[in-house]
Amino acid sequence: MKILLHTLLLFCSFGIWAQQSPVNCDLAIPGCATPSFPITGTQPAYNTVDFTSGSVSNPSSNPNGSPGNSGCLLSGETVSTFITINVVSNGTLAWSMIGTQGGCFDWIMWPNTNGNACAGINGNTLAPVSCNWNGSCNGNTGMAPSGNLPPGGSQSSYENPLTVTAGQSFILCLSNYSFTNQNVNLNFFGTAQVVCGVSAADQTICLGNSTSVTIATPGYTNPSFNWLVTTAVANPSAGTTTVNPTVTTTYSVEVTQPAMGTTPALVDTATFTITVVNPPAPNAGPNQTVCLGQVIHLTGSVGSPTNTANWQAIVPTGLVPAATAAFSPNFSSMTPNVTVNQPGVYKFVLRETSTVCGIIRDTVVVTVSQLQIAAATTNPVCNGSSDGTITITSAGASEYSFNNGVTWQTSNTQGGFVAGTYTVCARNTLGCQKCTTATLTNPPLIVMTVANDTTICQNGTATLWALATGGATYSYHWDHNPALVAVTQVNPSVNAYYPVQAQTDLGCWSNKDSIYVMMNPVLSAIMSPDAFTCPGYEDSILVSASGGIGAPYTFTWTTGQTDVGTESQLNDSPLTSTTYSVTINDVCETTPITISGIINAYPVPVPQIAIDMTPKCEPAVFTLFNTTDPTLSQNTIWRISNGDEFIDLNSLTTSSMMNGTYDVQLIVTSPDGCIDSTTFTDTLTVMQTPVADFKWSPDPITMFNTQVLFTEYSLYANTYEWSFPGASPNSSTNDDQTVLYPDGQTGTYYVTLIATSYLGCADTVTKEVVILPEVIIYAPNTFTPDGDEFNQTWRIYIEGVDEFDFELQIFNRWGEVIWESHDVNASWDGTYNGQLVPQGTYTWLVRTRELISDKKYVWNGSITLQK
Repeated sequence: MKILLHTLLLFCSFGIWAQQSPVNCDLAIPGCATPSFPITGTQPAYNTVDFTSGSVSNPSSNPNGSPGNSGCLLSGETVSTFITINVVSNGTLAWSMIGTQGGCFDWIMWPNTNGNACAGINGNTLAPVSCNWNGSCNGNTGMAPSGNLPPGGSQSSYENPLTVTAGQSFILCLSNYSFTNQNVNLNFFGTAQVVCGVSAADQTICLGNSTSVTIATPGYTNPSFNWLVTTAVANPSAGTTTVNPTVTTTYSVEVTQPAMGTTPALVDTATFTITVVNPPAPNAGPNQTVCLGQVIHLTGSVGSPTNTANWQAIVPTGLVPAATAAFSPNFSSMTPNVTVNQPGVYKFVLRETSTVCGIIRDTVVVTVSQLQIAAATTNPVCNGSSDGTITITSAGASEYSFNNGVTWQTSNTQGGFVAGTYTVCARNTLGCQKCTTATLTNPPLIVMTVANDTTICQNGTATLWALATGGATYSYHWDHNPALVAVTQVNPSVNAYYPVQAQTDLGCWSNKDSIYVMMNPVLSAIMSPDAFTCPGYEDSILVSASGGIGAPYTFTWTTGQTDVGTESQLNDSPLTSTTYSVTINDVCETTPITISGIINAYPVPVPQIAIDMTPKCEPAVFTLFNTTDPTLSQNTIWRISNGDEFIDLNSLTTSSMMNGTYDVQLIVTSPDGCIDSTTFTDTLTVMQTPVADFKWSPDPITMFNTQVLFTEYSLYANTYEWSFPGASPNSSTNDDQTVLYPDGQTGTYYVTLIATSYLGCADTVTKEVVILPEVIIYAPNTFTPDGDEFNQTWRIYIEGVDEFDFELQIFNRWGEVIWESHDVNASWDGTYNGQLVPQGTYTWLVRTRELISDKKYVWNGSITLQK
């Protein structure tokens, strides 16, 4: 039924807002704790406001967004009662409005900031902070937490509480939708304090803190304030100021509103108390030092038994595993036992919590000590000795034990230990003890090995060595040598024993051993009988060896031949009878032996020749003579490298030879049949005829650069004769010659060079020298093709260019080509397409290349054609 009525009233409400009576906040009923005030079904003059539904002041959605009904007031709800609500302490604003006879109570609540709510409500510019359109019309509505409604309350008729601060003010409009006549009770039950007259809330602060006090002045529009008690008041004339008393203090503030028109002045006094309490005084107890593994006994106390207190542990960081602290029975006990798992500095914070002063802390520092222990050992010097030592290192330790805590001493080092494992301990003045093991190891036995027994040769040296293990450094005691070395050498002449024993630098001895050295026999050899041969023919002698270390033997002959084995044969063809010696060595130090043998040689001819003359110019013919000792020259053979061969001639004439050198070989056989041959290398020389040649620079020569250097490039010549017709000078005998041709003239000249060798052989060469023109261009600027005999055509005069790469174009003033030629000698007659062109100026363009360098040229200019 209410939903239908809402719709009908909304339809009729659009013209009502303009006629509504303005809200008069001065006539609003003050909202106090549990007041009882009447409401009627009639319409008093100040209760006729109609807020159009959906307007700013009466939205159709709930601005609080809480679980109550969604709307605010219906259009046409004009039976309204206005109530002021003044907050004097922080907290939650919760209230209920309960009628004695039930009914539908809709309501809207606006903020009354600086007392300006009425202006915003009347101007339809102030949005409400909360509202409710009753879902259950039982005369029970308000703001309350969900699940904690007043008896008989319905969630659809209640909105969530607001969080408010001291000094806030609100305007509440209650609509009597049911038009009932009854009394209504308004009850505030949130944590925020609400008052009717001038007042301020009592407060409790912690000693040393300050608090803000706001004087509530409901119904006052422009009050003034006079603090009658000003102890620790920041501003004694302000309605909101800060106070910080050091003792509990009751304050009185006189509030005055001056007279307004016929309204007399209002004076009231607000009285309130600021209670000052002392802060908590927790005591965590004295700092401690304990050993790791001992229980930490904490002895804390608090300032007030009504305060809550507990412990907080701050453990060392960066440890593996992470440090932990466990409380027994729990961390809320003032005397807990704490166990930790790591050494380090622990802080235990006792926190006492007061509802007024908050948390106050006190800290006890507990140092958990753990000894670190390390044992360094010095092993017995020799295997089986009892001179080992143990040194204990433990920072902070005061006593040390080397027998697992049986006895203690202040020195951390003790000696006299044999090899073995020992339990050693350290402890400090707190009684913290830490043990570890120390192991002493027997050094290895000193074991000596020696070289094998050996056999050496005569004069040989035996290298004897001994090698000890089990120590660091050693000295070796040989019976035959006072030097304490590991390696020694002996040169016995008979078989012998050599004893030795090793000793370490620490005085430890090894076993004793010896080396036996034996001798090999001396060397011997047998040589074969002497041999006979012709020079140039091979014969041999043979030697065999025995004794020493045995084969293989090294045979070294005076000829340089070397053989290895049990025997050696020398093959040679000496020119004269020769004695050959051989030295025999074995691979040992045995004294070498030397033995000799002879190869007898018959006389050998020595070929000798004579030549009529050399060198000669080509073609050449030579006469040769055999000048060998006639008594040794019975037969001859001549061979010349040009192919000539002669037999049994003592003189001969060669065939004709050309340029080059030639070898002559003479083979001579003696009456004993001994043959010798000599090749006379390059003994015949034939000189080549010279080859004349020359070059010149510059090349090419141009008509304005006619000074020319001629350089000879002849072969096989040493004198030169030049001929330069037309030049200055016109002849020369120099190797190279500079000449000057006529300047500015082109032409062709012939230069001749005669090259002569030191034997008088000559060669002649003649070359054509051309002097070329340089690039010159001349272009007339006017011609008159008027039919007379003068100046009828126009052409370019040009020299020094490539005639086969030439282009000439003539353009009219519109850029059109009217004549073109690729002939350097061509002339233009002034016509285009067979017609004489008009009188005027024309442009020409030449493209060509230089004859000498192939350089590109582009020229242009103008021609004036006159008739």
